[in-house]
Amino acid sequence: MNEEKSLEARIEKAVKSSLIVKKSTRELIKETTSFPNLNSFFNQFSSFFIHKRLLFLHRFDLFGIDDEMQMPYLHLCNLPKIKNKDSSENESKALTHIVSNELEVFSNYKNNILEQMFGINDSNRDIISEDFKDIVAYFVIQFIRTNPNIKTLINADQFDYNIMKNVLKNYENTIELDAFLEEIGAGFEEGKGEIDPIIKSKIEKLILLFASGLTKNVEKLIDNTSKMLPNFILSFHLSSSLWLNNLLAKSGLSFSEYLKILDDLYRYRLIENKDTIFWCENCSIENPSYTQHKGRIAPSKISRSKCLNCNKSQSYGSIFSLNQVLKEAILSKDGLLPVYFGWLLEKEEIEYEVGEYSGGYENDFIIKKSILVECKMFKAEKDAVAVRSEIDSSLSQIKKHINKLNSEGFEIQQAYLLWNRNNNEEELQMKLQTRYNELFKKYGFKIICPDKIEDIVNKMK
Repeated sequence: MNEEKSLEARIEKAVKSSLIVKKSTRELIKETTSFPNLNSFFNQFSSFFIHKRLLFLHRFDLFGIDDEMQMPYLHLCNLPKIKNKDSSENESKALTHIVSNELEVFSNYKNNILEQMFGINDSNRDIISEDFKDIVAYFVIQFIRTNPNIKTLINADQFDYNIMKNVLKNYENTIELDAFLEEIGAGFEEGKGEIDPIIKSKIEKLILLFASGLTKNVEKLIDNTSKMLPNFILSFHLSSSLWLNNLLAKSGLSFSEYLKILDDLYRYRLIENKDTIFWCENCSIENPSYTQHKGRIAPSKISRSKCLNCNKSQSYGSIFSLNQVLKEAILSKDGLLPVYFGWLLEKEEIEYEVGEYSGGYENDFIIKKSILVECKMFKAEKDAVAVRSEIDSSLSQIKKHINKLNSEGFEIQQAYLLWNRNNNEEELQMKLQTRYNELFKKYGFKIICPDKIEDIVNKMK
């Protein structure tokens, strides 16, 4: 049990760590400055106040539900706002029915794939199954018989990994599948190779059966190609309403503001439509039907669709993926905030160092060897006590960094905390001035919120 728990814990840790991009802030700044579309978008960022409220969210707020990371997609839908986030009443009954029907169709097709594709029904399935087992057993045994080392291991009294590796070593001259497959192929050529005539006959019978069955059922195959794999992307739309309401609550954005942000990201080609579906709430309960759209479509134009049956406005769900450069910046350890700040410094040609270590501490930004800027990404749902604790911890850290830098020859004159919250908590700063008096008076410490980033950079020129 302990081992199982340990493995579960390791798997959970591996999954969570895989959601964080491992690139350094310096690497991400470099990629950002060399990407024209993102440069154009960032050039408008100073007037894009609502965009900052979305894109500077902590990655768990932007892509998460109940503090659990989801796929890094942006959702758009017109589903009703939720009344109770734990209630099943929030889900579109029509959409739930559509998704369930798709999975049921796949399940039914999967169970009858041999009959649908090759015309093989229950009456001859058992015979074919026996022939197939004979063929597999024959070649497995033949493979073992032609490999002395494998025969040795099979007949050995003891067997474990170390014994196996000791005999097979690097598998050279032991397991050569290419040569084995070539030998099988040669067995079907006149006068070449050796395959038992009964096995050869069984293989030829299966090939002829499948070929003739496929030819007879080619129309069914074409009609049912889409059913060979379930439409997994549809299930992502089920959580769109919950995801979107969570996001609007955490960002403080209205639906129209969020839609404008998506339109701007679309205009700069920073998002791509992964999947858009339209369905009618009135017509899809008894007869599940939907329309799926692939390709570019402006977010603000998605809601224009009408049902072909009743001519009423259709419900819609759209999933957008982010451009790789922007996505990696958001999913990095410190998020988009320090990447944008570094981009501004690059644009204004201001001397800076980023991610440099001194005395065991990593300093986010050291500007002109005299200004220290630490960047912090906080989750949105923090009460006053939690926010104070976070700031207190950050100020303590900044104080240690300054002392270490000054001991190494730097002359730090100014210190800032750049964070992703939409205010600078002046009242809280006043309460902390007594404890960190030197930091406020000697180094003019200030907390900088996203809307003031450009002003601070302009003062650094």
